[in-house]
Amino acid sequence: MGNFKIDDLKNTLGLGARTNKYQIILNGVGGGPSGEQVNTLAKSASIPGRSFAEVEIWNQGRLTTVAGDADFGGTWSVTFLDDEYHSLRMQFIAWMEYIDSVANHDRAASSHDDYMSTAQMIQLSTVDNSPTITYEFADIWPKTISDTAMSDDSPGMVEFTVEFNYTSWSIV
Repeated sequence: MGNFKIDDLKNTLGLGARTNKYQIILNGVGGGPSGEQVNTLAKSASIPGRSFAEVEIWNQGRLTTVAGDADFGGTWSVTFLDDEYHSLRMQFIAWMEYIDSVANHDRAASSHDDYMSTAQMIQLSTVDNSPTITYEFADIWPKTISDTAMSDDSPGMVEFTVEFNYTSWSIV
């Protein structure tokens, strides 16, 4: 370790992956066969973790712990910026209404497959914005749309957070 040089680290990492260089693609927003694909940049999102449950097994009088089923966390939060017509927020509201219409007291979806969809979070290259890695979420649907704060104190853009449920994610 005495021969370590900072140039070696720079050569290994290159420019490195940047936390602000990503893209979100949501498929089937609005629910049903007429759901739209939304290709957007978000204010913030995260790459979810993954863990294993533990299973305890007794072996020759000793307790041993082995890996159980994979746990993908199950929720993914994304904060979006919206336009002055709240167009993106309205698409998520339409998706939730498709799942369970409060006004009509019915569900337009006949099965879970009708309202669940897929989404991708794509890390973009620091050099040319080309995709470097894509995380795909399976069986995704909006669980919560956050409130949108409005105030004279902060003249920034309108933003809201959607918390999605999903069954698993993979690297594609």
